[in-house]
Amino acid sequence: MGKNGRFDVQITAALHSSTEQAEGAGDRLFCPVFGGHPVDRAEYLALLPVQDSNGRLLAALAEMPDGVPEGVCVGVLAVDPFRPVGPFLETLRRFGVRAVANFPTTALFDGETGETLRGVGLGAQREASFLEQAAQAGFAVTGFAADADIGRRLRAAGAGRLVVHPGAATGDPSRDAEAVANAAAVAAELRGEGGGPVLLYRPAGFEDHHDVMRRAADGLVLPPGAGHSNRP
Repeated sequence: MGKNGRFDVQITAALHSSTEQAEGAGDRLFCPVFGGHPVDRAEYLALLPVQDSNGRLLAALAEMPDGVPEGVCVGVLAVDPFRPVGPFLETLRRFGVRAVANFPTTALFDGETGETLRGVGLGAQREASFLEQAAQAGFAVTGFAADADIGRRLRAAGAGRLVVHPGAATGDPSRDAEAVANAAAVAAELRGEGGGPVLLYRPAGFEDHHDVMRRAADGLVLPPGAGHSNRP
């Protein structure tokens, strides 16, 4: 927990040293697939079959002889169709992973793309199933969701912490403000139901809405390069 009772999380593509935590970096979400990509496109690219997101994660974990440090949650592509969940979770455990999140998440996509993913079984329900199995296997779980219904599904699956995803920034001020307002309303609804902290993801492009998002949630999830923040 950060200052002012906030649960901020910093997304990082690399874990350089254990001193980051001691210096107040707060909780970290380890997502190697973000490395080497512009921050405003990294999440899209991580979800596309142009790269093996979980393969990059496993390669990065293999280079950490001391395992994953405390305070680090590992971002997993939970809709990976090529890795059976049980053996994959066992591999993560052998690397010292204690906490997982469904990130990058298909919650990024709405409209026709989102419908297509759901239609082929690669949407939020598959992510919820992965997180449920992870929770049953003893992992701490953070669940990313775009709406309150999925948030409740993830909470029931065992997510101790929820993150509301507002979608990608469009560059249109009115549309982005509407997306932030909708995400804030979802966060307020879920917070009112109790059951654990509810955070907001503040993707690249939503910097101007930082203060609104800060007030609406128990904390923020910040993209790489944004810098950890606990300002009230």
